[in-house]
Amino acid sequence: MEDPTQIIDQHLTEGAFYFTTTQWQGRLSAVNDHLLRLTVKQGGAWPTHPTIQAALPVEKSGDETVATGGTGQAYRTPIITAQETTPLRASQPDQVSVGAVKLDLTHGQLRLSRNDAPLVTIYLPTFSDSGWSLRLRTATLPHYFGGGMQNGLVSLNDRLIAIATENRWTLGGVTSPVPFAWTTEGFGLLANTFTKGAYDFSELFRGAEFSHDDPVCDVYIVIGQTPADMIRGYFELTGKPVRLPRFSFYPGHFNAYNRDHWVAVTAESAGAIQFEDGNWYKEYQPISKETFNTGFRRGTITVAGQSLVPNVYGNGQVTFMDPDENGMPRRSIRETLNGEHDFQFSARAVIERYRKNGFALGWLLPNDGYGAGYGQTSSLAGDLANLRAFRDYAASRGIATGLWTQKTLTPADPAHPQKGERDLVRELNEAGITALKTDVAWVGEGYTFGLNATAEAGAAMSACNRRPAIVTVDGWAGSQRDALVWSGDQAGSNWANLKTHIGSYLSASLSGLVNVASDVDGIYAGRDPLIALRDLQWKAMTPHFFAMDGWGDVPKLLGQNAPAPYKTLAQAYLALHTMLVPYLYSLAALAENGAPALRPTWWTGDSDALTQDLTDQFLVGDDLLVAPLLDAYGLQPSGAAKRAHIYLPAGSWLDLQTGRWQQGGRTLADVPVPLAGLPTYLRAGAVIPLTLPHQNPAAVQPDLIVLAVPGGSQTTTLVEDDGATLAYQTGDEALITLTTKATASDLSVTIAPSQGKRVVAPRPVTIFMPAVSGAAELSATLGDALLAVHAAFGPAPVDPLSRWRTLSGLTIDCGVCDPAKRLTITVAGLRVDAESALA
Repeated sequence: MEDPTQIIDQHLTEGAFYFTTTQWQGRLSAVNDHLLRLTVKQGGAWPTHPTIQAALPVEKSGDETVATGGTGQAYRTPIITAQETTPLRASQPDQVSVGAVKLDLTHGQLRLSRNDAPLVTIYLPTFSDSGWSLRLRTATLPHYFGGGMQNGLVSLNDRLIAIATENRWTLGGVTSPVPFAWTTEGFGLLANTFTKGAYDFSELFRGAEFSHDDPVCDVYIVIGQTPADMIRGYFELTGKPVRLPRFSFYPGHFNAYNRDHWVAVTAESAGAIQFEDGNWYKEYQPISKETFNTGFRRGTITVAGQSLVPNVYGNGQVTFMDPDENGMPRRSIRETLNGEHDFQFSARAVIERYRKNGFALGWLLPNDGYGAGYGQTSSLAGDLANLRAFRDYAASRGIATGLWTQKTLTPADPAHPQKGERDLVRELNEAGITALKTDVAWVGEGYTFGLNATAEAGAAMSACNRRPAIVTVDGWAGSQRDALVWSGDQAGSNWANLKTHIGSYLSASLSGLVNVASDVDGIYAGRDPLIALRDLQWKAMTPHFFAMDGWGDVPKLLGQNAPAPYKTLAQAYLALHTMLVPYLYSLAALAENGAPALRPTWWTGDSDALTQDLTDQFLVGDDLLVAPLLDAYGLQPSGAAKRAHIYLPAGSWLDLQTGRWQQGGRTLADVPVPLAGLPTYLRAGAVIPLTLPHQNPAAVQPDLIVLAVPGGSQTTTLVEDDGATLAYQTGDEALITLTTKATASDLSVTIAPSQGKRVVAPRPVTIFMPAVSGAAELSATLGDALLAVHAAFGPAPVDPLSRWRTLSGLTIDCGVCDPAKRLTITVAGLRVDAESALA
């Protein structure tokens, strides 16, 4: 039998290395000294764009709405944005090189080495009727990561994963696949294709197997020293992640407020909700093809000749307050954006509830497609005016406005738009919206369809000098250029989904989808306030999260409707989140350098953490470890429970829950977690920029609070820009380096002069050093001058959780400081508490 990989010809032409076997042709080329391209074809011309699957069956996973708003695979948006511009050099007849990387091609094997050290062997692909398959093998067993948002997974070792749009949102499903995987050995593989794939890491002693339903094998090889190098290489090939607008770093509230009807019922009725007027109401939807509720649904009613179905299944017993002779209610109240019918049933009322309850909110999406729209006038122009009125009301209260998307964003006839159609350009320019959420009804086919959708919406936003703020599912390689990847629909009151989300966040982040989010307590079900609070507690430490309201057993309001003490705790954790926005925003802005905001525990080099598949804890940046409570282990009537195990990486860590120091490089067992607690740990030397708690983006104060942990030396960069436009792309930003330096019993904190075009106004600066109870000497300088400061030992200057914990230390009030000048605080003879009492 003829060997299809036997090479019969090879030559270097114009910087690319071409080779021919008995059955196909291959080409090696280079983008630069660490990004290479291998293309193998079975005949015909060299490909000019990735392969697209023409007849693509849509995976609905039981959801009949999937891809009903549009289908059709078409190449309009590239995966790869880089060009091969670096020539390969011939070293020997069967060897080429670029920089420190050498490539030897013999006997159907491509061997890569770096600085003469073996890196990986790539076995040239084999082809079948269904596509290609190739194998990678290393001398040692590497750890593999990537593949997109693989729900609940972090490490890919010992697994077979799908690179496919599945529309399956729970553990083991794939929410947004990315055909990219990389290893801790310093190489990765990105397939330039829009076809389904399968990556097999189950027998790594034989090698990792990559396959796609593609007649052409076109892959890019990423070479680097660190995990950040691998992700940065992915960005070099496919484009930097979008820098999302600042409002998106605040809680979002998504629902539909222009379609549903409310009917007065008794308090005992199933699904009854009490409103501001003191009465109880139940929510119903009109029967409509767009709402996918034309079939039988128990509890259907008729009001004034219109049939309505319960908004949520399982309606139970309902008693109407004002029934007619047939037992049907005499009237219903239709929701609106602006409160024309009854203010309490409007999107404006939702904003007022957040304000009244002191709950943080940054943006609101008042429609979801599915027959909702955004106005009740007779024309698209009238509805746009209605949307603008809501947008202006929301903006006056510091809240941004966006829209959901069930289907195409352009009228069928742009010259004659019809009511009920969408016109994104007018929604942006006339109504002033600033955000968009895709839906499976629109992008559910995935692959090119999903990538095209977010790219075209992102281009429309960029044309208005607005940063793309697009929440999406069913992404692909390149989705990070325009979108925030969301985890899809899950049920609340389910402990398992909390843990799954952590793995989903990390797998996506390690695949280059560094902007990630999910719903707090899911979109469905959700009657357990304990699980809802535990979910909110850890998500408050992440950049993005939402209340996906309107489909659950109870309203999803981030805890506003929860009983005591859950409501008070939810409000406190949201306030804590707003304090973290400067830190989270900076991490996200700098993620283009390859380090995502949310990182696995092993990210900073802890080899023990790497050998454990830690899918239930994570780092925020390098120095803040979060280990949420994710199950009912040791649950007490008070809501307190235990975390079965927490692994702390090497080094010293300050437990923010107890104020005690813990030594890392070990696993903590049976960690008590009170209801108000979230196991969080700061690495010694951590320096975290914070601000004062506030309720919405417009209410933020200029104050800078620097949390500086004694015992180590670390650096953080604070990024500041206008938070809304594309001006940062031309340098309109400020980069401020914060540094801690520990020597013996001394600690210095330095805030370097602001760098960049953006001028930052003088502002109040406070330094807080936790767990410090005494000091021999303190000095401060601003620029070249001594600075008079006020220092005091005691509780943290601001802590939304102060009712439930005592976080004490040294507070240094530096007054108003000019960010153009270097600020240095040096504290000598520190006395650091070994323990601090838990309130």
